[in-house]
Amino acid sequence: MTAKVVRRRLNPIERRGLILDEALRLFAERHYSAVTVRDIALTCEINVGLIYHYFDSKDDLVRCALGHAIEQLIEGYEQRRVASDDPRDEILAWLDMHIAIAPTLSRMVKLMTDCASSDIRDAELDALVAGFYQSEKSVLESALQKGVASGRFAPLDVTKMARRIGLMLDGIFHASASRGDDRIIADIRDLAEFLDTMLGVGERG
Repeated sequence: MTAKVVRRRLNPIERRGLILDEALRLFAERHYSAVTVRDIALTCEINVGLIYHYFDSKDDLVRCALGHAIEQLIEGYEQRRVASDDPRDEILAWLDMHIAIAPTLSRMVKLMTDCASSDIRDAELDALVAGFYQSEKSVLESALQKGVASGRFAPLDVTKMARRIGLMLDGIFHASASRGDDRIIADIRDLAEFLDTMLGVGERG
């Protein structure tokens, strides 16, 4: 006789996180427009009404799932950067967080791509995406500016270099999706190794 598996009762914060994680996964596996609230409820093994207890609508759930992924990246980065005031380490911390939650970010990129290609525009969703890229720009430009000012980096166009690093990260995730491979982590590590060359580290003095 098979013993019945007793599921641990989740508190509201854990349950909300579970719903957001599973929703993001389903949105990435299919087009988000093809995923229903019932699909998400079935995956989470809860009733549909409980999802509406946490989220106003499917559109609200889409926005929250994207925001949840962005929060994980930003909060994880902030925790990593506290340990060092070295601008190079700050940039590496940004790359490291992309490695640490690569599966989540792959799903996030897929959702953002699908939303961008949709005929229906959502101002709140667009603002979330724009906010994410503004956060990335601020993170990278701040670290680059400190590196240049301190003489640790070669003189460079801070805005252009920040955009270049961001585009490289975007390219890694999009290329992996196009190729259907699992090289995201390896490619980000390659980018980290190439960072000193890009920043002129070791060429000063």
